[in-house]
Amino acid sequence: MYANFRKKYPGKNLKRLMWRAVTATNPQTWEMKMRNIRAVNEDAYKHLIAIPPRYWSRSRFTERAKYDTLVNNMSEGFNNVLVSTRSKPIITLLEKIWLYLMQRWAKNRSSISSFTRFICPKILSRFRKESQLTKNWIPSWSDNKLFEVRHMSNNGDKFVVNIDDSSCTCRTWMMTGIPYCHSLASMKFLNIDGEQFIDSYYMKSRYEETYSTIIYPINGANMWNITPYPDVSPPHKRVLLGRPKRKRRLEQWEMRKDESRMTKSGLRKRCGICREHGHNRTRCPSATQAGTVPSTSATQVGIVPSTSATQATQSTQQSEIAHHSHPQP
Repeated sequence: MYANFRKKYPGKNLKRLMWRAVTATNPQTWEMKMRNIRAVNEDAYKHLIAIPPRYWSRSRFTERAKYDTLVNNMSEGFNNVLVSTRSKPIITLLEKIWLYLMQRWAKNRSSISSFTRFICPKILSRFRKESQLTKNWIPSWSDNKLFEVRHMSNNGDKFVVNIDDSSCTCRTWMMTGIPYCHSLASMKFLNIDGEQFIDSYYMKSRYEETYSTIIYPINGANMWNITPYPDVSPPHKRVLLGRPKRKRRLEQWEMRKDESRMTKSGLRKRCGICREHGHNRTRCPSATQAGTVPSTSATQVGIVPSTSATQATQSTQQSEIAHHSHPQP
């Protein structure tokens, strides 16, 4: 979605405003971010408002599924593993996928078994970061386990936390299943352990249950049973021209090179004639205007000699022939 948005409306400012609207967790914050986009670019606002926000903004996401992922990095990571095997035959491709999953399942089972806490490591690390942010929020006790939590600044945000319902008006706790800094500030006021409110999806037992299925090893083709049916031959392979492409097709904005980026040697490339950045000797505009020829030889780059140079060479050869055919007495 952002790749299509960037083609029409580039710029870091619009990118920052769009991602703030994407990560907004409640409709009120989303509307405020969209008004900021409208103030900067009316067309960009119309482009985003035409897409239903339930498809791209966390403010409209359901609270039933506990997740906090907005991008497809997981599928991109799995696709990167199969880059070298995607061009293989179907049997070889499936065997590579099976072998990768079998090793990954076994590795995950081994890594989680050495963890002593009942919460997964990354979730526990995130919980501790949120716990440190509670110093910026002030809880005000209303009744039982109902709180009003406001920011330390006078013009800061204010939310309502209900610990019994595991809810907060910012909706971050309900969507992710991990207590946010607003709710943790209220829990600390009542001396309640916030770890017991982490959703069961992030427990060690649920992680072990996910990878409890064993992917069994299989024998090679020489150990397979022979069936009475004829063998299935692979389809005829059509060889196309050129080198086969393995990497995905890049967008136009991904292929642009940043001129400020440094080279491997630590220095930006310069033109050997005008000493400017952005081009080399063969594409130097000053050399083209002056009519000078780059240092690269004509035979290496395939340049055909000009007509004037050819005529001068022919006239020189004719004068030499006439000189030898009429010797002096």
